[in-house]
Amino acid sequence: MTEPSPGACAECGNRTLVAVEQEGHRLFECELCGALAGDDAAVTEVLLAREARERGFDPLVYPLVRALDRIPGLRVARAGAGSPDERVWPFVQMLAVDARALVGLENLTKSIVLGAVGSGGMHWVVEVEYQARLTFTLKPRFHRDTGRIDEAAVRAAQRDLARLCANLERDMRLSWWRH
Repeated sequence: MTEPSPGACAECGNRTLVAVEQEGHRLFECELCGALAGDDAAVTEVLLAREARERGFDPLVYPLVRALDRIPGLRVARAGAGSPDERVWPFVQMLAVDARALVGLENLTKSIVLGAVGSGGMHWVVEVEYQARLTFTLKPRFHRDTGRIDEAAVRAAQRDLARLCANLERDMRLSWWRH
C-alpha cells in the first residue's frame, strides 16, 4: 500500500512527490527540486542532519554546535558525538576569535551550572588547553576514581547533549546573558 501524496510541492509546485525514509522518518520528497514534505518536526530534523553532515558534524551533537556558534567571540572548531562502543565522550571544542570570548565563556559556564541543578545529568565542564592557541573544550567530567569510562556513562552524556542545547538556547535569550 502506498501512502497518499500531500499534493503539490510547496517549493516548486511539482506534483510528483515520492515517499522516502530518512533519519527514521517517513516523508515525501519532490522529484524535481528535492524539497521535503511531511511532519514539520521530522522535516526539520532531516534538514538539520543534512546540514550537520555537510559541515562535518554528527547530527547528535550538531544542535549544540549551532547554539555554541552563536556565542559572540567563540567559534566551534571540532565536535564529536562520542561513542559508547569505543568509550569516547561527546565533546565540543571552541576557539576564541575575539575579545568577546571571555564573556561568552563565562555565560556558557554559568548556563552549564544553572542547567545542572536538579537535572540528574552528567557533570559538564569547559576545559582550557593550549594547542597552538587556547582551546576550550566542553565535555563531561571524567572521574578518575572509577578507573574507566563505561558505555552507560557515554550514553548518558549523549542524552545530555539535547539538555545542554536547550538550556543554552533558553539562557541566551535571558537578560543576564546580554549584560
